[in-house]
Amino acid sequence: MAWATHLPTLALVAAGLFLLRFLFVIVRGKPHNELWAKIDTVGVPSGGGIISWALAIARSVTSMQETMREGYEKFSKSNKPFVLPTMWVGGALVVLPPSMLNLLNKPRDELSSYNALLDNAQFQYLMTDKDVWGNTIHFEIVRKNLAPRDMTALGAIMAEEWDAAFRTCWGDSKQGIVVNAWDSMVRIIARVALRIMVGLPGCRDENYLEQSRLYANSVLVDGCLINCLPPAVRPVAGRVLALRARYRQQKLLKILIPMVEERMRKYEEKEGQDDGPGDVIQWLIRVAKNHGPEQMTAHKIASRILALTSMFVFAIGWVFAHAVLEIYCSPSRDDIISTLEAECRRVSAEHQGLSTKEAVDALYCVDSAVRESMRLNDVMVHLLPLDVISGEAIDLGEGRRITVGSGVRTVFPAQMMHLDPDIYQNPEQFDAFRFSREFDASQRTSTKQATKRELMTTVSTTFLPFGYGRHACPGRWLVAHMVKQALSHVLLNYDVEVTKKPGKRTSMLNFMLPPQSAEMRVRRKA
Repeated sequence: MAWATHLPTLALVAAGLFLLRFLFVIVRGKPHNELWAKIDTVGVPSGGGIISWALAIARSVTSMQETMREGYEKFSKSNKPFVLPTMWVGGALVVLPPSMLNLLNKPRDELSSYNALLDNAQFQYLMTDKDVWGNTIHFEIVRKNLAPRDMTALGAIMAEEWDAAFRTCWGDSKQGIVVNAWDSMVRIIARVALRIMVGLPGCRDENYLEQSRLYANSVLVDGCLINCLPPAVRPVAGRVLALRARYRQQKLLKILIPMVEERMRKYEEKEGQDDGPGDVIQWLIRVAKNHGPEQMTAHKIASRILALTSMFVFAIGWVFAHAVLEIYCSPSRDDIISTLEAECRRVSAEHQGLSTKEAVDALYCVDSAVRESMRLNDVMVHLLPLDVISGEAIDLGEGRRITVGSGVRTVFPAQMMHLDPDIYQNPEQFDAFRFSREFDASQRTSTKQATKRELMTTVSTTFLPFGYGRHACPGRWLVAHMVKQALSHVLLNYDVEVTKKPGKRTSMLNFMLPPQSAEMRVRRKA
């Protein structure tokens, strides 16, 4: 995935295509223009006309971070909304100030993020079955089977996979080997995630593992490229760009469908009785059964597994890879590593290993280090998109309102909030114990009321990687558990040296590019 090589060409193509279609968009978007005229805009010169807007939208493919930073400093910090030109919607978004995060507590049938998330993933082009991305019943298992209570059983299952995954990807050489940081850590996460997805023995099928990785990469890369095209040309160009992902989807389905058919047969034989905690195949069969016979096909269930796999592997791999790189690139790496390793050894001794939920929950310093890495390494520049689909309008003050049917989408400047010195001291610095230090200090004093811990899974108005309010990610407990188990395995079993540090972080439209060039020397401890 040579992301950076795509950017200049893509920006030029997108600019040309967009300029050809821009007059049509302007005419169609007159209601938007009335609102844009009432709100401050960034990226477009004062009094700029059609060409200025078109260029600003085309530039957003490579300059989203800089434009968002300008808007945040000028307007968000003064509690004002602003208009952000973007190719994503072929026009502009309204960036709401942090003070309006309470909107995310409103019912989902009034303010919805569904269409925005669908637009962001571009599954309508990348997946062949419309019902899979248009009727997301597979998300039911995230809420029902990946809750905190489920980590007790799932944690023990995942613990069985870590050693094999690390030995396969990082080896067990005492001399050490050099690996690509991003690729190797995503592979490790994929191996363990697939244990939760399809169980044994399927999760250890090397062909299935490799095809899953290739498919997840295709979905991610091709989805980002489609987002960078003007919406008007996506129905044609998007389908062309998606050919690779669709091809890999079909190859993967040929492997996965027989697994699902076998499990469906066993499910019927046992009359729906479950054995143990189960896995995603088992949970999806049960969900499909509850949603009618049209959902009870191996092809449809397998397609839903692919949709979940691509999201889980990327999201968890992103958090894990960045946490390892932040820790081992830090100027304070020796002190950080010794503190984290000592905690892992102490907790492991107290709990006879790190396979239980109670043990992983007790890794407070590890949790703080990962949370801090998440603060510094957002996946996207802006988060939490909202569309008004019913109920009251969003009132921006001064007679400015976003009403039902307006077609105006709002977002929040999450990345800039996480890097705001008025919110976090030394925000550009990785402070591994930023979120555990205050609690530890309060424990050493005689105060009666201890400080409440801010854990990885704690959402707040100043920490938004997992969303906020009713839009908080229901899968965040699985992410936290997996990443803390994985990181503890690194700390206890490997010496790591970053031999090639990640380059400067850049964005492709709203998406932050992963650290693909980073390399590490990993050596198994004696």
